[in-house]
Amino acid sequence: MSEHHHHHHHDHDQSHDHTHEVVPALPVDTGSRALEEALRSSFFIVKVVMGILFVVFIFSGMKTVGPQEKAVILRFGKPLGTGAEQLLGPGLHWAFPYPIDEVVPIQIGQIQSVTSSVGWYATTAAAEAAGTEPPPGPSLNPAIDGYTITGDGNVLHARATLRYRITDPLTYQFNFTSASNIVQNLLNNALNYAAARTTVDSALLNNAGFKERVLARVNEQIDTLKLGITLEPSDVRVIPPRFVKTDFEAVLAAEQDRSKAVLAAQGYAATNVLAAQAEANSLVNAAQAQRVSAVQSVSAEASAFTSQLPQYQVNPELFRQRLLTETWARILAGKSDKFFLPERADGNPSELRLQLSREPQKAKTTANP
Repeated sequence: MSEHHHHHHHDHDQSHDHTHEVVPALPVDTGSRALEEALRSSFFIVKVVMGILFVVFIFSGMKTVGPQEKAVILRFGKPLGTGAEQLLGPGLHWAFPYPIDEVVPIQIGQIQSVTSSVGWYATTAAAEAAGTEPPPGPSLNPAIDGYTITGDGNVLHARATLRYRITDPLTYQFNFTSASNIVQNLLNNALNYAAARTTVDSALLNNAGFKERVLARVNEQIDTLKLGITLEPSDVRVIPPRFVKTDFEAVLAAEQDRSKAVLAAQGYAATNVLAAQAEANSLVNAAQAQRVSAVQSVSAEASAFTSQLPQYQVNPELFRQRLLTETWARILAGKSDKFFLPERADGNPSELRLQLSREPQKAKTTANP
């Protein structure tokens, strides 16, 4: 019995030992499986994130060049390609993201604009647009007011707005640290250059001439420096110092009145000269016509006398009587009263007595008082 009991106990111990061996293995397998699943999930997430980052990396290099632009790719600061191949046209282009590559857009179709920074009095664009500029002071303040000096020693305010297009984008973009600043400096120089070579009256009265001189100077400097730009229509404005504006306006008004008076006098002179010329032409034409008529009349009389000369030479007395008779007939034509006194035989003059304003004869009556 004890053996049986001992065997039973032994079986119980084996069963207990087996149980003791299996139970600790279960948590190890579950943990490994969980760790494996976690690692697998982590690797999947890492792959997805890397894929997303790769896609983002690829698309981050896509750059769009506008329709009025060119672009240049800089790789570590140096342009890619050579010559015209360096310029990328409008559309989508790919480059490595910064800092490997950098896409630099260049505006070639749009008009660029710069405004001079010297020569104008102290103000702001907002104040000018709103018309709220402060009134002029008693004199120029050189600490804040810009100005330019003319060749005859007078002070002017001058301001220019320059418009240009980029014709050589590579030169404009890479040969200069800031080409637009250089253009502004050229414009400032041109204003002082033009003012120093003109008088104050010429600059104010001939604004177009002053503008032409300024732009010619800018063009000369652009060609010298090879900026790679070409000028578009630009604006140049010149005004006298504001504290003497009324005096300049009075001078300009007097100059305009003078010009009007001169033009009016020239017009009056032209009108009178034309009228006198027309009258002179009329008189000359009339005199020429009268001359022609007189010459023709004299020529006709001369021809008549020349043709009658043989008749006179044959019988002068008969010719004289006939000519006298024709003349009397022409003179007495249409006359109601004619008196003819023939020559007396004794040679003495005949006597003719006329009673003028005589009373009309009365009608005879049958009655005899």
